[in-house]
Amino acid sequence: MKARVLTPELLDSLSPDDPAAQASRRDLRRLHPLLGQIGLWTRWFQENFPVRPPGSLADLGAGDGCLLGTVLLRAYPKGGHGARIFFVDRQPVVPESTLAHLRRCNWLPTIMAADVFDWLEEGPPLEATLANLFLHHFDEAGITRLFSTLAGKSASFAAAEPRRNLFAWCAARSLGLIGCHPVTRHDARVSVEAGFAGQELRRLWHASPGWHLVEQDAGPFTHFFCARKSG
Repeated sequence: MKARVLTPELLDSLSPDDPAAQASRRDLRRLHPLLGQIGLWTRWFQENFPVRPPGSLADLGAGDGCLLGTVLLRAYPKGGHGARIFFVDRQPVVPESTLAHLRRCNWLPTIMAADVFDWLEEGPPLEATLANLFLHHFDEAGITRLFSTLAGKSASFAAAEPRRNLFAWCAARSLGLIGCHPVTRHDARVSVEAGFAGQELRRLWHASPGWHLVEQDAGPFTHFFCARKSG
């Protein structure tokens, strides 16, 4: 496909209690397994933190926290060992039921209603930070700024983003066939158009030496990027 095109997503402009927003978030929960994201993130945690979960973890643009909550309980069936989780979003909608379930499994979740840049600059050091369907909201300058901040704050960072190719775009245009809301259908299309291909994220990570970078396709719809300090 052509170069990235950034278009505002409808969900970002809706109040969390808007019925259209609630319908779109239900769609996203349905789409996570179809996109392979639950399996992708479960494997990433198990491969990178095989013995214990990261002691401090941030989910940027967390939304309702459903994806991370599901993944952590699968990746670490023995519980969180008191690890801290920060759900960071300007309009977080993480339900109390999700937080209570995590607490029962010995995780320490905290909701941070804040701008991601402000929170990272002022927040604690992190062992791991993840972003799911989040980076594509930013232009190159915004991603570069975010990466620069993360390099000084977090020992590892991973992102799963839309793949920008014709197949993913056609699939996004077809979401009405499985009953997705018009907001979801619009946002899926523009997400693919703002997504990533090749090594577009890797070249924006201008960290000092000592980082191991991986950027690759992860299934037909997902572009994956990971940066981790060596040693």
